Amino acid sequence: MLNLLLIALLNIQLSAAKSFNFSLKIVHRDSPESPLYPGNLTSVERIQRYIGFSEARASYLTASISRRNNNSAMHPSAKASTEVWLDSSVYLVKIGIGEPVTEYWLALDTGSDLTWIQCKPCAECYDQVDPIFDPRSSSSFRPVSCTKEISCHPYICENRRCLYGISYADGSESLGYIAREFFVFTTPSPPFSFRMKFGCSNTAKGHFAGKISGILGMDLEPISLMGQLGKYYFSNKFSYCLVHPNAVTNSYLKFGDGVYNGRPVQEFKKTPFLANPFNNHYYLDLQDISINGKRLNLPKDTFKIKGNGHGGCIIDSGTTITRLKSSVYIRVKDELVAYFARYGIHVAPGGCGAVLCFELPRSFNAFPSMTYHFSGGDLYVEPENCFLYSVSHFAPAIAEGDAELTILGSWHQHNIRFIYDTGLRELSFAPEECDKDSP
Repeated sequence: MLNLLLIALLNIQLSAAKSFNFSLKIVHRDSPESPLYPGNLTSVERIQRYIGFSEARASYLTASISRRNNNSAMHPSAKASTEVWLDSSVYLVKIGIGEPVTEYWLALDTGSDLTWIQCKPCAECYDQVDPIFDPRSSSSFRPVSCTKEISCHPYICENRRCLYGISYADGSESLGYIAREFFVFTTPSPPFSFRMKFGCSNTAKGHFAGKISGILGMDLEPISLMGQLGKYYFSNKFSYCLVHPNAVTNSYLKFGDGVYNGRPVQEFKKTPFLANPFNNHYYLDLQDISINGKRLNLPKDTFKIKGNGHGGCIIDSGTTITRLKSSVYIRVKDELVAYFARYGIHVAPGGCGAVLCFELPRSFNAFPSMTYHFSGGDLYVEPENCFLYSVSHFAPAIAEGDAELTILGSWHQHNIRFIYDTGLRELSFAPEECDKDSP
């Protein structure tokens, strides 16, 4: 009880303050620290995993847009279904929940809205590393009660509880209810907690690889962490700087006034988030792409969001390999093939587990860069972050999407600090040595 009073007092003090910040350590799924650590893999196996995860992630993002464009998908029998793909999560965070506090591994997901974890009693649950959350053991747990649908929107009011459903890309599903609970940041010290709505999952049917406890939803929806708390606690800002999966250090998900990591605001370029009436992903105004400084001069409407919500370009932390719409992928591929042909380097189908793969000559290091031309500023991707490497081959960190959506993946985000301002609805970015990040 004393612990809860101290946390509540600290909350009051921080709420009254105008400047504070805190952070969560970001762990790549393949790190030895991760509960999803796969052990020692060959470079080809890693490339194949990244491609597979990215395909699954793209399917989820595309399906989420289609679902919201189809009113029948929101029928009450679907328990306000939200599609996710748990096992393709790329970056994880550990956060405290409840009173007394227990830490749980959650997938960091800038493409999902609702934060949720598995809860007891659990009729059908997948195995996870952390103990399943028991609401009866937390003095601060409160189910969200309701009397009519409007008080639960977009979820379902049934037996005075707000029910939700999560349908996975492989046909699996998780059902539960909405509750309020304390979520605790352990950095800085002493810990800081905040109460927010989240999903308490009691049933998980189908095929779950599991191990992590749930998802930390970070998109622009009102039910997301930023939607609920950004204005009151975080100055509407969060940032990250992603290290390579094989780095020996971690970076941090930062909130509040510390998002610039001590750097002048003037060092950052800015581009606005675009609105899509069918979802609240982080859409960017991408206007063109360059390969090694050569612009492709793509048609003006190439990345335009269509009237049905499809198309456009989003930035997503959960997709490893950048997914380009077909017409753009072909242009980029042709430019890369021509570029490497000038060095006598040719396509080697199947050589590294990717569709587009090249032989890697010894001592070759003239790899091209990529530049994304956004309204407001150009995002330059260093050559080392444009490719994935095996012992004898390399592959561009791009893939052809099977939809109109273009997704800027995490591989092209390495060693760049991205600052999401959900109040001003804009993205700031600047190069940074992410392996030197600190809380």
